Amino acid sequence: MLMFVIFAAVLVLMLIGVSTAVTMGFASIATFLFAGGDPVRLFLVPQRMFAQVSGITLMSIPFFLLMGNLMTVGGVSQSLFGFGRVCLGHRWGGLSNAAIVACVVMAAMSGSAAACAAGIGMIAIAEMTKSGYGRPFSCATIAAGGALGPIIPPSITLILYAGLTQTSVNALFAAGAVPGLLLGIGFMAWSSFLCARKGYAKTEPVPMRERWIAFKEAFFALMTPVIVMGGMFGGLFTATEAAAVASLYVMFLGFFVYGTLHVKDLPRIFWETVEQTAKVMFVIATAGFFQYVLLYTRIPQQAIAFISTSFETVAPVLLIIIALLVLMGCFMEGTAILLITVPIFVPLAKSFGYDVIQLGVVMCIALAIGVLTPPVGLNLYVMSSITGEKVMAIAKEAVGYVLIMILAAIAVAFIPELSLGLAHLVN
Repeated sequence: MLMFVIFAAVLVLMLIGVSTAVTMGFASIATFLFAGGDPVRLFLVPQRMFAQVSGITLMSIPFFLLMGNLMTVGGVSQSLFGFGRVCLGHRWGGLSNAAIVACVVMAAMSGSAAACAAGIGMIAIAEMTKSGYGRPFSCATIAAGGALGPIIPPSITLILYAGLTQTSVNALFAAGAVPGLLLGIGFMAWSSFLCARKGYAKTEPVPMRERWIAFKEAFFALMTPVIVMGGMFGGLFTATEAAAVASLYVMFLGFFVYGTLHVKDLPRIFWETVEQTAKVMFVIATAGFFQYVLLYTRIPQQAIAFISTSFETVAPVLLIIIALLVLMGCFMEGTAILLITVPIFVPLAKSFGYDVIQLGVVMCIALAIGVLTPPVGLNLYVMSSITGEKVMAIAKEAVGYVLIMILAAIAVAFIPELSLGLAHLVN
């Protein structure tokens, strides 16, 4: 009963506009006192909060946020979309596919859904509109492409999951690579089908010479994920070091290769990164005490006992987890959901002998759906702010992409090879 009271309180507070960090902090303290906890122990709250954010794994988050902000200004997204356009524009759905490919590459740099959608959206929308593509469809396609940011490594969501579960970041990154790429291919196939059905115009084939020029322009941008992932899997960098090196590399591109980044831009970029980092870390810090309260009240143990006696196999449990995450994603931000549910879902999965790394990818995909579903739907609002299109019009066009992501989450949940194939090679 107490578990439902906690989640109901969290949901109500967030629906009325209270920030995620404040909501989790208030709910944690109230639950602790309601459960008969010693008020004196509340003096341990700052200690728990600090311990939660002091892990070395989480130190990569500000660098990946910085890299995403640098890319938005530094001309990387423009070169990526330009290369995709000359290679794919002559096919049905060529420009939408180019936008998705650009989002995939952007995802392999920043790990942020909003950064991918905003970076590509500001460039691709105008080009797609000029070629006759419907604006709500274009917005939905780029929003869906941006949703790959939390799935394709380096994913900030997977970094958080690694920090919360004490699992290998490299293994989680390897596990997310194949599902993320398969989702990208699925999005491209769906967009091509819709474009052929709606009769959206194809562009004229571009001569090989122009393709070569576009490739040369995009080459250094395409090397960014190679540096990040190659360095990590090659044992040259930790996740934090890879993020720092990649940030410096993207800054170099902006200054000396594309010439779109200027010294005067840096204070604003750094300040935005500080603000974003502070918001994320504050949420993670309050989640530390939230997890302590859950353990104190034995809620995870009670949940495991109840579900273990209700189901004999892990299959229905996985379907319930996916359904709950998708439903919660309609009303709450993904980071908050992850921090709330990991202390319950991970021990539950372990009780059935389910792989924690595989569960992390399943949760990551299910949570990413939330950026495409109203009323929260972060990427919907990002695209709406860029284009002026109504959020619900974009959401309607995004239904197909949402269904593909749900099917992908179920497939990854029941086919271990999709996620663990590469992960086992890393470990």
